[in-house]
Amino acid sequence: MAHIENIMVVGGGTSGWLTAAILARKFHQNPNRNIQVTLLESSDIPTIGVGEGTFPTMLNTLQYIGIEESEFLKSCQATFKQGIKFVDWLKPPSGDQHSHYYHLFNPPVLANGVDVTREWLAYEKDKPGYSYAVSPQAYICDQNLAPKRVDTGDYRWKTKYAYHLDAGKFVELLKRFATENLNVKHVIATVGQVEQEPETGNISAVVCEQGIRREADFFVDCTGFASLLIGKTLDSPFVDKSDVLFVDKAIAMQVPYLDEKQAIASHTISTAHEAGWSWDIGLKNRRGIGYVYASNYTSGERAEQVLRNYVGSQADNLDVKKISMRVGYREECWRNNCVAIGFSGGFVEPLEATAISMVETGATLLADQFPEDENAIPAIATKYNQIFKLRWEKIVEFIKLHYCLSQRTDSQFWIDNVKSTSIPKALLEKINLWRYFPPVENDFASRFEMFTLASYQYILYGMEFKTELQSAYLSGTRKEVAEMVFSKIHEQGSVALKDLPDHRELIETLNSSIR
Repeated sequence: MAHIENIMVVGGGTSGWLTAAILARKFHQNPNRNIQVTLLESSDIPTIGVGEGTFPTMLNTLQYIGIEESEFLKSCQATFKQGIKFVDWLKPPSGDQHSHYYHLFNPPVLANGVDVTREWLAYEKDKPGYSYAVSPQAYICDQNLAPKRVDTGDYRWKTKYAYHLDAGKFVELLKRFATENLNVKHVIATVGQVEQEPETGNISAVVCEQGIRREADFFVDCTGFASLLIGKTLDSPFVDKSDVLFVDKAIAMQVPYLDEKQAIASHTISTAHEAGWSWDIGLKNRRGIGYVYASNYTSGERAEQVLRNYVGSQADNLDVKKISMRVGYREECWRNNCVAIGFSGGFVEPLEATAISMVETGATLLADQFPEDENAIPAIATKYNQIFKLRWEKIVEFIKLHYCLSQRTDSQFWIDNVKSTSIPKALLEKINLWRYFPPVENDFASRFEMFTLASYQYILYGMEFKTELQSAYLSGTRKEVAEMVFSKIHEQGSVALKDLPDHRELIETLNSSIR
């Protein structure tokens, strides 16, 4: 059986170029795998740019590819992201009063072996503010401080972080780095037809509209929602999740800062509205703001008005970009000699910045277990598909958790989101368990789940979920110990406020130090 020597990534954008870079780096490091990576993309397909937020895994990915953090920050107008602030998700606003909580990247503190969540549930649960009680990072976010100092070093932190970035500029950086440093070939062409081997069904070539036939041994479908290879050619079924996650449209705009000194939030701001939620992401030179909504519960005209009301007078002369979304995933992300990565393989709303992280995972797993020849494909593909089906299902459950715990009854959208008929059975079972026992590590058995214990704790108790502790769980808790631990965390927050620089100040300092 002939060895696989040529990989064709079909489609550019963040998913295509990040995948190409990860694969090429892997093969570049192994002299025994002489594999050429080629990326073919059309010149007339714009970057969607729904999500400009990343997950903390991006630090390792950039470092692995070989891109210096300082170069990335400057090239992509990037800023730091320490978590997500959820506003009005628990209750609708009342005048100028808004409820909020954080999903932080720093996990709840483990102080001298003390389980702070247990202590909080035992003695502090009637007080709002779980994220403030268990981590000093909430105070840091409140003050728009950076997660590191100028002398901390690349990919190192005082508090854990990810990034906000300009998706278009990120693509250009990846493209430049991959072609100049990782020997990725770049072809600009539009695919007009896909050819398959009649006996196996494998993809043998793509035929471009210019009539040029491009062959490869293996294909990666990064064609976005079009799913040109995995969907339209190989007919992998689509698992629709719109009965669980209702939002299916988004509108977005780029909002300039009022002045060059305006504060840059070091977290994503997610604000709940009548039929969805808005994202507010601060880059170095602008804010990216959008509204994700459910078209079954509101009109496009009303959605645009909600977004403009949120932005205020700055939105008066700004155009909106309209995006349609199909929520769900391919039953088989890997079929025959093709893997779908990015929107072609699946998509859920960008509430927790899952899109880019799923690209990282998909490309890394493919690179780590890339088959030498066609004989190895079936076994590897079966395992790959099992992993990604689980990963997608658990992401859907975690996103739904944000909605189904809401106390909002101000619109039908929120009323329907808490109905048990819209909640996955596995999530319902966990919620019922967590009414009596708080979540523990064993509730998240697979290492391939994107969101594990700390993430669930932040959402559950940020949304004022009630866990009535059993007496066995309370054994060993002591109020004086709890008070000492929470006092210590508060003190750490006070120290951090003095030690860490303003977010904008650090970004500008780092950018000015780069030639």
